[in-house]
Order: sequence, then structure tokens, then C-alpha cells
Amino acid sequence: QILRRWGTHVLPSGDRCRSLKMFPNLFILNSTGEVLIEKHWEGKVPRKVVDAFMEQQVKQDRKVDVVPIIETPKLFLVHTRRSDIVLLTTINKETPPLFVIEIHNKIMQIMYHYFGPAVSSRTIRDHFTLIYHLLDEMVDGGFPFTTDINQLQAMIQPPTIVNKVMATFANSDSVKKALPEGMLTKIPWRRTGVKYHSNEICFDLLEEINCIIERNSNTSVCEVKGSVVCTCRLSGMPDITLTVTHPSLIQDAVLHRCVRINRFRRERVVSFVPPDGRFTLLTYFLRGPCQMPIFVRPNITYTNGTGNVNISLGSKMREQKPVEDVKIIIPFPKEMLSSNLTTNVGSVTTVETATGAHREVHWNVPRLPREKTPVLEGSVLFPTGFKPTYRPTLIVQFNAKMWNTSGLAVDGLNVTDVKYKPFRGVRMATRAGKFHVRC
Repeated sequence: QILRRWGTHVLPSGDRCRSLKMFPNLFILNSTGEVLIEKHWEGKVPRKVVDAFMEQQVKQDRKVDVVPIIETPKLFLVHTRRSDIVLLTTINKETPPLFVIEIHNKIMQIMYHYFGPAVSSRTIRDHFTLIYHLLDEMVDGGFPFTTDINQLQAMIQPPTIVNKVMATFANSDSVKKALPEGMLTKIPWRRTGVKYHSNEICFDLLEEINCIIERNSNTSVCEVKGSVVCTCRLSGMPDITLTVTHPSLIQDAVLHRCVRINRFRRERVVSFVPPDGRFTLLTYFLRGPCQMPIFVRPNITYTNGTGNVNISLGSKMREQKPVEDVKIIIPFPKEMLSSNLTTNVGSVTTVETATGAHREVHWNVPRLPREKTPVLEGSVLFPTGFKPTYRPTLIVQFNAKMWNTSGLAVDGLNVTDVKYKPFRGVRMATRAGKFHVRC
């Protein structure tokens, strides 16, 4: 029986696979609901399912508030949004929705590698044929088949200027006729014959905090999502062993397919032959109380059609680490007439949401100072006799460089099977995900 590998998942082929109907179709839409690409692997679903999805989107104040899985009388609509691009797939009750969302994310990652970080509807129109070729290789009969970026680039050339000139004057295709070398090896994720004049490998330890902080400054919900992103520019076929401090933290982890799973389970050591370029080595999740890089103390009260605002924030880190790009979003009811707010650090603006459901005050602080505490104070005006029925929940954004909340750090890095000594670098950063503070 043929086995098809996708990451760490092994999927059987044959009649058993065909009965599962894992990934039947894909609609790529723009922000207005126009179908840019439509592809079906099993059966054909009419385009009226797009109308059902757009009806659900219109009901929400913000597009990002649309639930990722929408139930209809006959099907489930699973979608993933990236900027103004929406990937939509219809499934039945027997198909795992998270499997479909993971394929959506993989498709977007491949498009980012091919076309850059600014993938838009114009990009998809300009590279319509190339994206169709990529989808044919990535999904075969409703199952993920070739999803590694190095393998795809070996079979389908990226749209560089040289390739465009060759296609125009030499009438050549971006898809190679023969199977590239290395496709049938035990390490298909790494290209053969890689050479660099300057050999280097760098690791980025990135963490994202999702939490809810109550009025009394207690944390009611907290989750940390971390990832180790590797940028590899090494010649030959290096073998790398990475050890970290507090390896017990990496319990709920998602590993790249290059990691030797058995050794990781036994020793909590990350041993692998890396792909060429930038990739996510592993992702981990931590739940429970964690150290916060900043504090936010809000105080908002309403009296006689006026809202009194006093918010202070500052750094909680003992080390002199920078906290940058701090932004506090305060949502007020749409009945708010005006605001008179001042701050001793940063700037304050008032904006209205696209749907007009409420008005928001944005407090931007480029960098938290050490010598003083940033404070936002003043008042907002409402119609006479109007009293809001709820207190706003602040949305906090920040970026703390060279610091992480879990304390995870690289303890050792060993590169073998090569005759050179590469440059090694490690960076850390923590940013706010869904960071909410209740008033």
C-alpha cells in the first residue's frame, strides 16, 4: 500500500482514502466575494455557497469576527482570511475542519514564498496559471501530497524576471518536465548541492500572549503561543542538534517534519537536518499564569453623559529591554459625540469603525520610557441622559524585543557533518496576541 506523507501525518491511499473525502474543493475570494480561483478535486459544488458565506460576513461588524466554520443545512463552510484574500472550502460532517484550515495555511505560506508577503487579489490574477500548477502538486485527489517549499520550487520555478523573459522568448514553461533530483531521497525537504560563501544559521524565538486581565489586575485567562523559526544558509548536508533551557516547557508541541521525533521524545533534544532557507522548526503552547512585560491600569467611569478616562501603563521587566509599538484601543459606543483626551507620551486619535457599530480611541506609544509613566486622561462626551450599559474592554498591542515570557532560551547548538564553522545567532521577541484588559 502506498503511503503519502504530509508533515508528520501519514495518510493511506487507495479506496480507503477516496471514501474519506478530506479536501474536496477550494474557492479563493477577494474582499468583495468575487471568485478568483475555483478548484474541485471531488465532485463540484455550485458557487452559491459563496453567497451563503458573504451573507454571514455582512451580519458581522468586522470581517475578522466571522466564525471560521459556518454551518448550513447541507454543508459546512470552512474559511481562512489573510488580508483581503479568503480561502473557502465546503466539507461534510466526516471531514475534520482543523485539517482543512491547516491546508489553507499551508497554501498561503507557499504563496508568500513565491510572491512575497503582500499577496493580494491582483497578485492572484497575475499568476493565475502558476497558482493552479501549485495546487495540482500540493493536493492530489483531495489529499495533501507535495507541500514542502524546496520540493515545489524544484518542480515549479518562482516568477523571477529571468524566468519571465525565458517564458516569453524561449516559449518555456515554469513547470519542469523531469522529476527534480532529490525528490525520492529520505530527506526530500532539503535541496541537494546547496553552496554558500558565508555559512550561517539563526534562530528566532517568538512568543505571543493571549490573555484576559480583570479590573483588579488579576489574570483570568492566559495562553502563550511560541515558535522557533530557523533561517538556514548552510552548505552541504549539515546535521544540527539544538538544546534549550527548561525543555520541560515544550510539551504541547508541533514539530517540523525534519525533526527526529523519537530522540525528541526520549531526550527533549531537537535533532534535525534543516531545510534550506527560513522555516518554522517547532511550535509550542503554554497555558496558565505567565510573566507580563507591561502593566495597564484603566479607570473609566460614566456620569451625566460624560465618560471620565484615566489609563496608565508601563514596563514590568526588570531588565532594560525595549517595549515598542504599544497601542491601546478603547472601544466606546457609537453615540459618543466627541473626546477631550491628552497624554504625556505618544499620540491619541479617534476613529470610527467601518460598520459604524462603535467609535474607538487609539493611544499610540512608539516606545515605553523608563523615566516616567505614560498616562492618558480626559473625558468623552455623550448625548444628554445617555449612559452606556457596559464598560469597554481595552485591546492592547505591543512588541517586546530580546525578551520572552516563558524563559525558554537556546542552551546549545552543535553542527556536524560539515568542514566549516558557521555563524550562529539567536533572537527573542514577544508580542501581544489577543491581549484584553477589562475596565
